[in-house]
Amino acid sequence: MTTDQLARATGTPVRTVRHRLDRLRTAGLVDAVRPGREAGSSPRHWWLRVAGARLVAGTAAAPGRQRPSGLHVAHAAAIAEVWLAVRDHGPSAGLALRRWWTDRAGWQEWETTRPGYGSRLRRLTPDGAMLVDVDHDDVVGTAAAWVEVDLATMSQAVLREKVTRYLAYAFDRAWVGRWPHYPPLLLLTTTQARAATFLAAAGRQLAAARRDNLVHGGQASRDIADAHTLVVAACGLVRDPAAAVTDDPVWLLPGDAATRVSLAELLAGRITVQARAQHHHDQADADAARAERVDQLRAIRSATDQVTRLLGAEAGDLVAHWYPGDLPDLLDDDPPLADALLHWWADRDNPDHAGRARRVLTDRHTTAWRRQAAQLLDAADHGGDHPRLRAAATALTAGRLVDRHLVDQLRSPLKTTWTQIQQAALKDYRAHRGDQVATVWSRLGWRARRHTNPTQLGDDHDREHLLVCDTCVIAYPRPDPTGPDWHAGEQCPHCHTGTPLPYEHRDQAPTLDDRLTTIHDRLIAGGKATLPPPGQPGH
Repeated sequence: MTTDQLARATGTPVRTVRHRLDRLRTAGLVDAVRPGREAGSSPRHWWLRVAGARLVAGTAAAPGRQRPSGLHVAHAAAIAEVWLAVRDHGPSAGLALRRWWTDRAGWQEWETTRPGYGSRLRRLTPDGAMLVDVDHDDVVGTAAAWVEVDLATMSQAVLREKVTRYLAYAFDRAWVGRWPHYPPLLLLTTTQARAATFLAAAGRQLAAARRDNLVHGGQASRDIADAHTLVVAACGLVRDPAAAVTDDPVWLLPGDAATRVSLAELLAGRITVQARAQHHHDQADADAARAERVDQLRAIRSATDQVTRLLGAEAGDLVAHWYPGDLPDLLDDDPPLADALLHWWADRDNPDHAGRARRVLTDRHTTAWRRQAAQLLDAADHGGDHPRLRAAATALTAGRLVDRHLVDQLRSPLKTTWTQIQQAALKDYRAHRGDQVATVWSRLGWRARRHTNPTQLGDDHDREHLLVCDTCVIAYPRPDPTGPDWHAGEQCPHCHTGTPLPYEHRDQAPTLDDRLTTIHDRLIAGGKATLPPPGQPGH
């Protein structure tokens, strides 16, 4: 650094700085050189000697020449001038310098993900790296940038090679977790013409990289790709870096030579691009987390027996009546329930989680039962008798919930009544019953006829050939065990929930009025029937 730079960096008068530097030089801790010539108006450029570096850092200076060349110190002073320009002039342009790394302190090493031969360790060697707080055109955030200083000493081939390494750093996503976004590359060189030449070559490299990494997908994919894209800008103000920091649009971009932006505008743009990409990343993470929670709810839904065994009959009954397609909505409609259940599922041995899940599920079961009980009573008042109504009443009387589709059916006007369904169920049977009874009667002798009558024969025929549902009390012919309707002997074909009983036990099934009265009384009392413990039959 020059004497003037040291004075500005420390806020100390130049005369005082010069005096202190002379003393340090006498002590053998620092030394100075005038680039280009040893006399005249060129300022002194100071550096730490080995003893000074060991005193400051506790270690020796980096390996290399003990006395740097004039070109080296001029380059180092140019880098320092960029740092001072951003620090001193940045605030007026909405840029507050937070951190600055010079030379080796800002170098980046990473392992490349690209296939190839040789070492997979790569290194990025910017002249400087900075972290600044940006406040520009309603954009507030922290931005980062790489700084390359060219005193017209680097060939265009060397500059192109630098861009290649920056592209590799972007391709490997090595910046993720280190910087708030992928830092743009800022080149300060001697003239605008040299900057334009560099940008023309860099533009071709960037275009080739885009062709090699085509983006497929919608807007989210394009926004994310934009955030991972290297942005290159250049200006010819390496001799006056303060002018490159102001609000003036002095930075050239690849492509159209007329495209110029200010430093604040450039960095604010990268913050905005990263914010859009981060929004998509956050949304994708949220969608993935939500999908995982839904999968866990589906697993719980499939483990109803385990829920019943560990959390109780009410909890198992509630979970059993969830539709798989409704589980995503459960996360939004009842977060306390979803959270309690998922915490328990993740740690089923935790008694606190089990107790909380049991309380929440039991409470929701009570609420659902009361809602369905009120809907059933309303349907009975307005819709009349029906096997589906009796099936729902049977379940609710026992404290169980009713499938949602059955409740929805009860809300719709009934096209047939219980009486009509009963008549239809026995229509064909009654058409043949009389003939069959008459045939049996005709075959009886006069002595047998004295001990019976056709009515008794008809009753015996009914007991032999009829079943009655214990739920909807619909009587129907006993099916042929080997025929296509054999299942009707195991489940009622009318209410689809009841179990067939022998016809002579038809008086054992409670009436619909009895069940509706029980439900009404419990609803008024504020309670519901208690489900039996797991493993015991229902009422």
